[in-house]
Amino acid sequence: MTSQHRSNPADFHLLVDGIALEIGLDADEIAARKAYLELDDADVAALRDVRELLESQRHAFSDRFYAHLLSFPQLRILLGAGAETRLRHLQAAYFSSLTAGDYGQDYIRERLRVGVTHQRIGLDPKWYIGAYRKYLSELHDILWQRLQGQPERFRAAVEAILKIVCFDMGLALDTYAHADQRSNLQNQNYLEQVIDGMPAGLVVVDSELRACSMNRMMADLLGAPDDALQERRIPLDELIPCTELVNRAIETLASGAAQDHVMATFDGRADGVRYVEFNIRRTRKDGAPMLLLIGQDITFRRKARMRLQESEEFFRLTFNQAAVGIVLLGSDGRVLRTNSKMSHILGYTEVELLARFYQQFMCEEDLAEELALIGGLKAGEITEYQREKRLMRRDGSPVWVSVTVSSMRDANGNQRFICVVKDIQRQKQAEEALLRMANHDALTGLPNRVLMQDRLRQAIMHAHRTKRQVAVMFIDLDRFKHVNDSLGHDAGDQLIVEIARRLSTSLRESDTVARQGGDEFVVVLPDLAGEEDAAKVARKLLGNLFQPLVLRGQEVFPSGSIGIAMYPRDGEDSTTLLKCADSAMYGSKGQGGNDYSFYTAAMGAQAYEHLRMEGALQRALQREEFLLHYQPVVDIETGTVTGVEALLRWQPHEREMVSPADFIPLAEETGLIVPIGDWVLATAMKQQVAWVEAGLPSLRVSVNLSARQFLGQDVAQRVRALLAETGCDPACLTLEITESVLMENPAAATETMGRLAAMGVQLAIDDFGTGYSSLASLKRFPIHSLKIDRSFVMDLTQDADDAAIVNAVIALAHSMKLNVIAEGVETREQLDFLQQHGCDQMQGFCFSRPVAPQGIAAMLRRAA
Repeated sequence: MTSQHRSNPADFHLLVDGIALEIGLDADEIAARKAYLELDDADVAALRDVRELLESQRHAFSDRFYAHLLSFPQLRILLGAGAETRLRHLQAAYFSSLTAGDYGQDYIRERLRVGVTHQRIGLDPKWYIGAYRKYLSELHDILWQRLQGQPERFRAAVEAILKIVCFDMGLALDTYAHADQRSNLQNQNYLEQVIDGMPAGLVVVDSELRACSMNRMMADLLGAPDDALQERRIPLDELIPCTELVNRAIETLASGAAQDHVMATFDGRADGVRYVEFNIRRTRKDGAPMLLLIGQDITFRRKARMRLQESEEFFRLTFNQAAVGIVLLGSDGRVLRTNSKMSHILGYTEVELLARFYQQFMCEEDLAEELALIGGLKAGEITEYQREKRLMRRDGSPVWVSVTVSSMRDANGNQRFICVVKDIQRQKQAEEALLRMANHDALTGLPNRVLMQDRLRQAIMHAHRTKRQVAVMFIDLDRFKHVNDSLGHDAGDQLIVEIARRLSTSLRESDTVARQGGDEFVVVLPDLAGEEDAAKVARKLLGNLFQPLVLRGQEVFPSGSIGIAMYPRDGEDSTTLLKCADSAMYGSKGQGGNDYSFYTAAMGAQAYEHLRMEGALQRALQREEFLLHYQPVVDIETGTVTGVEALLRWQPHEREMVSPADFIPLAEETGLIVPIGDWVLATAMKQQVAWVEAGLPSLRVSVNLSARQFLGQDVAQRVRALLAETGCDPACLTLEITESVLMENPAAATETMGRLAAMGVQLAIDDFGTGYSSLASLKRFPIHSLKIDRSFVMDLTQDADDAAIVNAVIALAHSMKLNVIAEGVETREQLDFLQQHGCDQMQGFCFSRPVAPQGIAAMLRRAA
């Protein structure tokens, strides 16, 4: 008996009753079994009849019976230690119950209990049947010995014992069958659960290729209900419409050879196409061949593989078609893989690159730093780096690239380096071009002011260390404006380029010549011993400049004015030295040009005064400190005042009046003469109208136009606007222009003067005789009057040459029907000479100094 039976008899009885119920051992079944064995009341009586006979033999029977059982080692192991005593007790109880004549429910329960116990301890039915055979044989011998003389009684007893033992053996074997059935059911359920729980689908196909069953996974794959095969066996090609799968199934069914990796595609599903890979195996059931189709859903794996293939193809195309070079390097720098762009950058074929090390393409200057960075990658100190450097092409030329290098590990754990190489040669060239543009003059290619100052600072620092000197030359071309105005700006540019070339070829390699702007150049001479070295260079430069040059068919002789400042004498920084050189250049200009001058302290004072005066002029314009005086123009023959010349005066507030000789040249130089001249023109025209409105005789007002005013703006348009604005009669306005201004750009002057004359404005040539023109050259201009310069009038009574010049001018002017006005007439003798030789008009101290507008009005009223 089991420990469970011993410890829980009530539970065991319930188990036995449950087995009886499951086997179906109810009263009817017991009766049917007894009837089949023909076990009736006579048999019960026969058993009771021999009860006493057998009881006396019970112990001897037990000895023989259990000696037989325990002679088998397998049974001794199953029954365990102390089995004989326990079994004798059980056998004695059974022996008694066998002939007791009570074969109801308790008897049956006991037989089932014994059968369950034996089945649980692992006693095979063969031992069970053998034991019953021994039991019957022993009982037969005992009864034969006791009833040998009573054959009928013997026969009845043996017959009854045989029936009851068969009845008992049937009950015992029923427990075995029940246990096997239950185990089979459990195994079947387990197998079904395993099959249903398989991650693969399973279809069982019969020999006619009809599906018999399938698990839940296959039903899910096919989108079929679980009970799809309960009503009928569906043909395989209908269940799974895949020709390849059916054909391979037929091959396996015929040959028995397994078929693996058979692909079937399930389409039309809500979740998209599914891919199932089948393995086909042949088996047998009930002697007939069957097929097991095991399907694995590889949709995810297949799609992942397809994505991987797409990714690999995309990588391959991207790698090969990338706009940057890509190189995979081994840890030693060997090229393991590269793309076509890298071949294009370096000029090597891919095969040639794969036979080389990356170090072979580096410039020697970059190699040490590159190897240090690679070392950092190998040591894990950095994961990547990026830098710009040069690589050497196949033809030996360097190419600028931007390189990003990253460290990685391959599938075997080997360190590799991925290099992304971008060709930045054009970018570098553009940067260099931009840098050159930022530091060089676009027209000449010379260093500009920024680069020149940087080099000057470096020269100063070097001179400071070596106790040497530096010269700074400021060069301004003489009469460059004449070239621009007469030959055009293209010719002016051509001249600037040639001057730049001449300056550059005249200097040492260590010297710097820069274009300051316009027609101004700066030369930096480092490492000089003294002033004489600078003077030698200046003389050389002037000599090289003053060489003939043909521009637009015209031969010109360029010249320049050079100002020189010396470090450290004149200044210790670039700004001061440039300022001093600029001041010295104006000293050369004052000497007539084509010369050089060293800076002196007096020049500095002059420059300071120049700057102070310029500021004062600006303020004078804003504060309305300018005023006009008018000098009468007198008809020599009649002595009548026919007009006045407007003369500019500057009267600062609470200060003495400034002489025109002190501020007019500065106004011309700074360009302030343009707004000042515009003010003079407008004020004079307003004054002429005011006199007329005051009832005075109409006077002609003469106004001087500066060179900047006449050539630098549309003076005709401005005069037209002022005439309309003031109401001045154009016939009462005379504009005076010096002959030097006219000769700067004769063509432009002719066009402007023609427009003025067309308005009715009178035009006069001022300071005639001081320029280089002739009366014949003036014929092209629409002028009305000539004004003889005061320098000729001053000595005409003492200097025969001046007298002859004045006389010739008057005669020739009259021959051209021009009015002649003499300036600066101060004595009666001068007036008489002019009158005798037919001069038309005069102005000067002999008649009147310049006076305020009120003085002119009083003068006109007295004359009336």
